[in-house]
Amino acid sequence: MDKNSQSIAFGGCPAFLPDEIDYWLNQGLYQEINTKFTGNNATKIAFEGSIKRTHDLENLIKTDDNVSAIKEVSTNRCYIPNLFNGNRMFFVDAVLNFGSNKANVKLVTHTDAQKFKKTHSNNPWIDVPVGTIHDNTLYVYYDDIAMKADTYNVDITYVKFPTKVEDLPSSGMDEIPEYMQFEVVNRAVELALEDIESRRVQTKTQLNQLDE
Repeated sequence: MDKNSQSIAFGGCPAFLPDEIDYWLNQGLYQEINTKFTGNNATKIAFEGSIKRTHDLENLIKTDDNVSAIKEVSTNRCYIPNLFNGNRMFFVDAVLNFGSNKANVKLVTHTDAQKFKKTHSNNPWIDVPVGTIHDNTLYVYYDDIAMKADTYNVDITYVKFPTKVEDLPSSGMDEIPEYMQFEVVNRAVELALEDIESRRVQTKTQLNQLDE
C-alpha cells in the first residue's frame, strides 16, 4: 500500500506512520472479532457455530469465578454492576452459585423477566434462574425457596478485549490463531485502502470474501 501511495513520488517515504499502522490493525482486529462473534460475516456463522468459529475466539474466552452479587431486599433478584467494565467485551454465559449448588443462568427479555420477579401478588417457581442485562448490569432472578441463600456469586464467561497491537508482548498476537492474524491484516488493508486508495477497495473486498 505504501508503494502505491502518492507520497512515494515525493521522496519515497512510507505513507503510513507506525501509529497509523497500529490504528488500522486494531480496527481490523476488533472488526474481525465482532463479525465472528455475532455471525455478521460472509458465512453467517456466529460464535461456536462451527469448529473454525470456536477455534477463532477460544483464546479470548475467559471466566471470572465467584463474582459477588448484590442481593436485593424483599425480592428474588441479585445483580452484578459494572458488568462490562474492565476486560469484558461480550457476555457469553453465567452460572449462579447459591450455597453449595450451581445453576446456569438463562438470558431472557425484559418483558419475560417481569414474570419471574417476586412481588406482593406473585411468588414464582423458577426451575432455572433467568437474567437480563441493562445499564451495564447483570440482573439474575432465582427461586426464593429452592435457591435461597445468604449470599450469591456468579461465574461470568465472556469474550475479553484483545490486547491492542501497540501493547503486544514479544510473543506477538498469540490471543488469536495464526490464520486469523492474516485475516486481521486483510481487514486492516481494506480499511486503510478505503481511506487513501478508493479505486482499489472493490478488488480487495472481493478477495476478502474468499476468506473462511
